[in-house]
Formats: sequence, C-alpha cells, structure tokens
Amino acid sequence: MIMKKLMIVALMAVAASTAFAGDSPALKAILKAKSYDEAKSLISSTLGQLASPAEKAKAYNKLYSLAYDIVTKQQGIMNENQVNKQMGKSATAAVDSVAFYSAVYNAMDAAVECDKYDQMPNEKGKVSPKYREAMATALYNHRGNLWNGGIYYLNHNDDANVYKFFGKCVDTYSEPLFAAEVAKAPDPNIGQMAYYAALYAAQFKDKAGCMKYAEIASKDEKFAKEANNLKLAMIQEGLKTRQDSLDYVKDLEAQFKADPSNDGVFGSLVNMYNGLKMDAQMNEIFEQKLKIDPNNFVVWAVRGQNAMMEQKLDDAVEYFKKALAVDPDNAQILTYYGACQLDRGMEKESKAASRTGRVPQEAMNQIKPLFEDACASLEKAKQLDPNRERANWAYPLYRCYYTLYGDADARTKAAAVDAGVTD
Repeated sequence: MIMKKLMIVALMAVAASTAFAGDSPALKAILKAKSYDEAKSLISSTLGQLASPAEKAKAYNKLYSLAYDIVTKQQGIMNENQVNKQMGKSATAAVDSVAFYSAVYNAMDAAVECDKYDQMPNEKGKVSPKYREAMATALYNHRGNLWNGGIYYLNHNDDANVYKFFGKCVDTYSEPLFAAEVAKAPDPNIGQMAYYAALYAAQFKDKAGCMKYAEIASKDEKFAKEANNLKLAMIQEGLKTRQDSLDYVKDLEAQFKADPSNDGVFGSLVNMYNGLKMDAQMNEIFEQKLKIDPNNFVVWAVRGQNAMMEQKLDDAVEYFKKALAVDPDNAQILTYYGACQLDRGMEKESKAASRTGRVPQEAMNQIKPLFEDACASLEKAKQLDPNRERANWAYPLYRCYYTLYGDADARTKAAAVDAGVTD
C-alpha cells in the first residue's frame, strides 16, 4: 500500500514538472532578442534545440513581432506625414521605404512559419493554435504592400526584388494563415498579380515559378490567354530531345483541335512544325486556320519566309503583302518584303542584260519600281526599328541605294538617312 502511494506521488511529480516546465534555454535567448536580425540569427542556429512545435511557434511569433514593430513604426511616420500635409505642415520625418517593405516581407515570412508550427498537435495530440487570428488580422491588408514593394523596386530597376515581392504577394494569398481573411475579402486582382509574377519568373528562368504563377493567372479570364501562352513558351524552352519535341507537338495538336482560335497554341505549333521540318503538317493547319481566319498574320508571314528561303520570290512577295495588310508596321516582315523585291528586281535586271550586257531603258522602266518599292519598305523598317533589334534592314537597304543611285550617291544617301535626313 505504501509503495502504491509512493508511485502515485512520483507520477504526479513527473506530470507536474512536465506541465510547468519552463521555456528551453534556446527559446529564452530568442525571446530576449532586441532586433529582428538578432532573433532571426538565433532561430537559424538553434531551431533544432527548441523543445516542441509550440516553442518553435513562440519563437517565430517573436520574430514576427519584431518585424511588425518596424512596419508599425514606419506606418506611423507615413500617417503623421499625411496629416501634416493636409494641415500644410512639413513632414515629421522621412519614411524609410526599404525598411518598411522589407519589414512587411519579413513579418509575412515569420507569420507563415509561426502558423505552420502553431497548427501542429501538442503532446496530447490536440491542435490549439494561439497566434493565427491576431497575425492574420494584422497582416492580411499588408499583402497590398508586398505588391507596392514590387512596384517600388520596379521604379528602382531592381528586377530581383520585383520578382521577390510580386511572388510573395501571390504566395501569401493561398497560405492557410489567411484562409479566413480571403473568404471574407477575396482579392479581385490575384490573377493579374500572378501573371506579372509569372513574367518575372520567366525572366529569371524560374520554370517552376513561372508555371505555378501562370496556372493561377490562367484562372482569371482576363489573363488566361497570356498566361497559357507563357506556359507554352516555358515548356518549349525546356525541350531537350527530338522525342521531347514530338511529345510536345502531340499535346499542342490536341489543344489546337480543341480550340483552333487559340493563337498562342497555333503559334507554338507552327514554330514546332517549322523547327522539326514537318511541312505537310504545317500546311494542313494553315488551311484549317485560314478557314476561320483568312487574314491570319502568322500563316502569311511564315509562308512568306519559307517561300523566300526556297527562292520562290514571287510567292514570297504575295504572302508578305498579305501579312503586311494585317500588320503594316512589322519591321521584320517589311525587311523581308523589301529584300525580296530587291532580289526580284536584280533577277529581272540580270535577265534583261543577258544578251548585250546593258539593260534596255524600256526594261529598266519596269524594273526600277521594284527597287523603289524595296527601298521604301526597308526605310520604313529602319524608321520602326532603328537599332535593328528585330530586323537587319541595313545591308539590303544599302544595296537598294547602290542599285538606284550608284556607289558614291549610295554612300551619301546612306549617311543622310543615318543622320535622320529624308528627301
């Protein structure tokens, strides 16, 4: 009987020591931290020493609080400055935009981690969250400041931080931490935000990020087309073998069959057919496309380029004319058209001079308009694309000048056009 009582007392003592156990030394050090950087460093180095999910949640809540204190301080300065402005007074102090946006970002990060551990079951297997409601209420409206932070860095030409902040703005929208807030006040701009995050992901060759954000954007009908086109571009960029390409073609063919009006899918399929030399298949979808869109730019532009490469210049010119009727300011097609007209003229000139070595005036009167048309097209391409970023108009344009004006006059004409002088 005495032994039984002693065992009960011992078990009660153990239970009591467990129930009233204090914070671990690692957690105590974190809770004493005076700055965000100090607390973050301590958490990074001692997270494994924290005794339980509850301790980890408490540590991250401390980190969140230190970051949010900075947010509150900077926002206070903003509010006070706004009041002073309305009253015609000077600003109280300068707002530290970098500190403010960084603190919003850090508070979001810490809150998400805190919530992750706060939702884990305790030693009794129960989930008793302590921090979610307060953090979510304080932070949800600050998601907009993540977007504003991206805009701030956009204005400062810092693309890495633009992507970082845009991405975090989108990511936080689907965090469990904000589920209740999202249900009460959904963000109508999430599709647009996701699309721009996807664009920056593509810029940084982050395929996974691009696909993730583009998928979110594709749920918004305003951005679905652009988002899906972006996904297609990323997939195409990642193809490594011919079999990869053929598998991708099958997928595109299925998408095109389901929706022949989708220009993004159509353009990707044309590019793949072109690259794989699948001419018969390409001509087949051209005919399908023209049945629903007789003035499709891609069809006429690609047919023109292919005819030009095969030296079928008369066909190429006709195709390019149809493409330019749709997009008259396309510098690349203007250049191709001008080059074809130039070559057509030179072929006719060579043929006319084949017997005597001289071109009869009557023949030249018929040929010269081809050179003039070529010159006009190439000069327009130069005007539209002066730095030759899309079209290399320089060589065929000089050939036009030489043909029309002779060597010396061609150099003078070229120099005048380069200087911005027109006749």
